[in-house]
Amino acid sequence: MSGVLTRAVADVAARHPGKVAVRDVDGTDVTYGELVTRVERLAAGLHARGVRESDTVAFALPNSARYVALILALASLGARYVPLMGDFTPEETARALDQARPVLLVAARPHHAAGAVPEVAPEALEDASAPPAPVPPEPYAGLFRQLWTSGSTGFPKMMVWRQDRFVTERRRWLADTGMTDADTYYCRHPLDVAHATDLHVFAALLGGSRLVLADPAASAEAHLERLRAERATVMSALPGHYADLVEAAVRTRDRGGLPELRRPLCGGAYLPPAVVRDADEVLGIRIRQIYGSTEFGIALGNMADEVQTSGAMVPVRGVGARVAPLSDRAPDTGELVLRSDCTSEGYLFADEANARTFRDGEFWTGDVAERLPGGAFRIVGRVTEVLSTPAGPLLAPVLDAEITDACPGTAAVSLPLDPGAFTGRVAVAVRPAPDAAARDVVKQVEALLAGHGLDGSAHVVDAIPRTPVGKVDKPRLRTRLGLAGKR
Repeated sequence: MSGVLTRAVADVAARHPGKVAVRDVDGTDVTYGELVTRVERLAAGLHARGVRESDTVAFALPNSARYVALILALASLGARYVPLMGDFTPEETARALDQARPVLLVAARPHHAAGAVPEVAPEALEDASAPPAPVPPEPYAGLFRQLWTSGSTGFPKMMVWRQDRFVTERRRWLADTGMTDADTYYCRHPLDVAHATDLHVFAALLGGSRLVLADPAASAEAHLERLRAERATVMSALPGHYADLVEAAVRTRDRGGLPELRRPLCGGAYLPPAVVRDADEVLGIRIRQIYGSTEFGIALGNMADEVQTSGAMVPVRGVGARVAPLSDRAPDTGELVLRSDCTSEGYLFADEANARTFRDGEFWTGDVAERLPGGAFRIVGRVTEVLSTPAGPLLAPVLDAEITDACPGTAAVSLPLDPGAFTGRVAVAVRPAPDAAARDVVKQVEALLAGHGLDGSAHVVDAIPRTPVGKVDKPRLRTRLGLAGKR
């Protein structure tokens, strides 16, 4: 095992070879000892097909223990991996391949990229006859991870991490959260996204914990049932996922059903207080708020065992944070700017984005934060989502929460018509509650907008689209409302 990451996992396996490392989607267990053996076998299979240090391999795979082992196998070879996202169109796949330039595509079934790059089925790589891959004397610490950002603001950008920096960042995160080898992580995300690998796969395996892989397409009821059956203690999910679990528990009359979940983590730019209260009341869990990004890693968190409706988070160890005020009238509110000595290397093939985001050793997040007394921060939305009202700036996610409080059961997404220009023009997509009349909801929302002095309108939609990571797919929603390209 020749990578910094794979050596770290192998060290855990040497101490606990018989302990379950991964429980697969189908319930099959893979011990740490078996995982290391599988990684070595897959590394040999990849090497036999010409994969060498600094090469990139693309994945088009469902969640599985083999997927986890393939990531580690590439890390051991000093190669890189890049997923082809499940919602990529053929045109987007072509664009992704043109950027990533993989030497091989590992796909569970024939892919619409077939012919553009050599393709192999994952099981074909576990060939016991393949000679072992060579092991260099020093563990490889360089680039290994090419991952897409969420894509919530357009076609995702591709960024890359070094193994040494990534392992350092994950270990700091484990120490900060107090998670141990007795924990069970429940991963309900596709392994194509950072939310799955960063907060579940790598954290679990580096900490010697048990990782449970779920089917991302499963219903909220199914996730609720399996969380309970696995006695999961750690899960990171987005606000919408927790809201889905609450709704499922109410539908099935199953309240207080997750007593083992001691670290229900929630990331994302804005966590509505109502979701926190509902999770406590219905699921019996106290959500711990966290904040980070694919490009930077984890930056802020709050592990206090309390109902965290304030949104207050503090920097994790090794991270510096400040706000760059948006106006002189609000010196404690502005863009969140972060600093750390172990972050990604930035975006590939996106010089303009790198210049805007990575400046003088700092990471400009694009998120608006309030600096609170005592050094804590509260995230309130994106810089591009600031709306101008007579009473001062209003963030679109805060407006969404206000709408859902006024119209219970209604989902709302506010889309500024002039992103980043700080005007009061906005369109709101609303999915009314099942028992609500759409016309009444529209009138109520438009009256609320007028009350803020906003120039806005409400539009009824059947569903709120999400990206593979679970965030609202705002580009797709804009297209549905006929707003794409309009200013």
